[in-house]
Amino acid sequence: MTPRIRYALRTLLGPWLVVPAFGMEAAIFLTRGMPWRGEGLWTVDWFAISIFIIGPLCSGVAAIDAARLSRPGNIHLVVSVSRSGWAYLRAAAWCAIPLVCLHLLTIAVALIVGRVGHPSVSWWSLVAGALVQCLGIVWYVALGSAIGRFTGVLVAGLVGGVGAFILSYAIGGAFASEPTFQLLNLGSATITMIGKSFSAAYLASQAVLFITTAAIFMTLRVQPRSGLRVPSTGATVAAIAAVAAIGVAPVVLPGQRYDSTPHPPTACAGTRPEICLYPEHERYAALVSQPINALAQAAQANGYLRFMPERIIEESRSYRPSGPGVFALYLPTSVYEDGLFSLEDAASTLLNPTHCQFVQDPSVGGVDMEQFAFNYFSLLTTWLQLAGVEDVSAPTSTKHLSPQEASTILDSFANCRLDVRL
Repeated sequence: MTPRIRYALRTLLGPWLVVPAFGMEAAIFLTRGMPWRGEGLWTVDWFAISIFIIGPLCSGVAAIDAARLSRPGNIHLVVSVSRSGWAYLRAAAWCAIPLVCLHLLTIAVALIVGRVGHPSVSWWSLVAGALVQCLGIVWYVALGSAIGRFTGVLVAGLVGGVGAFILSYAIGGAFASEPTFQLLNLGSATITMIGKSFSAAYLASQAVLFITTAAIFMTLRVQPRSGLRVPSTGATVAAIAAVAAIGVAPVVLPGQRYDSTPHPPTACAGTRPEICLYPEHERYAALVSQPINALAQAAQANGYLRFMPERIIEESRSYRPSGPGVFALYLPTSVYEDGLFSLEDAASTLLNPTHCQFVQDPSVGGVDMEQFAFNYFSLLTTWLQLAGVEDVSAPTSTKHLSPQEASTILDSFANCRLDVRL
């Protein structure tokens, strides 16, 4: 251990924050109920959860270290040298750099463990998303350092930590009623992210604002006046400019964090039906194809040829396939969590006309809900009975459809006429 490391560990709190941070990163890594770990974008966004806790903590710790450098017994040693800001910069670096390295290492390990070999978004996009999270950590440290220079040691940690926690809500998107730019919006992986990608403009805006305002926070000059520590005139102007930039950002910067340009899946296999999945879900191909092929064979054997699509294409957050001979497939959570995909799962998701606006948002109206339910569950029970599933439960009355009746309803569903009557 070098003398500089020993000195930093003896005199600063920042380097020691990596210990509890490691525990938090590990806890998030091992959290159960992470069905979408194999998705690249989801994985990156998931680990932003740790910054919600680590950010305010490192802000509080950085504030304490800066306050200790600025207390009456030490302030003259800082302001009397030509590069007084270097002392604060070194203290902040000892706090931020270990946390950034730990965070990047955690994401890298998660991508390897999740077998993210061919993400549906570019690797550069994933790297950019992770680096913006790291800039968020640096920003929290810079904020704490600025607070600590002008407060006493006893209150610096409280002001830095609580203030940063409040900011994580105020400019983190928690109270935003519609998509707007939020500086501290670093991730929100609550459901599958397949079909979405990071907006380059949004990430670039975050990066520029993080770097600019953090640089201002780290260069605020302190000057003693009547026993108090106050910012210089230039520092006051710079601080006001930084706060104003953060306040104006939601009005002038891009509001959509994700790009929802439709991208169809590319990992296709099989014939009649050909099943296309996103590359990150290709490992589920065998699991998915087994019940689908069983349903297709049962339909063919009984003369229900309309139940046999030419292609089955996975849908995503931005892409919903439709067209002649095409069924849409949405993988239920049971596939990711338990490795289960039953005949009922396959039939119900293939028959659901998710490309229709009413299915996505029933509040639009214009559809007889009871008739739609009758049509859908009649299709479902008919297909499952053909495949040998005798006990099929449905929340409404159903009818065993003839091949012609099934074709009529499926053709109507394809055109979003959901309440057609036979």
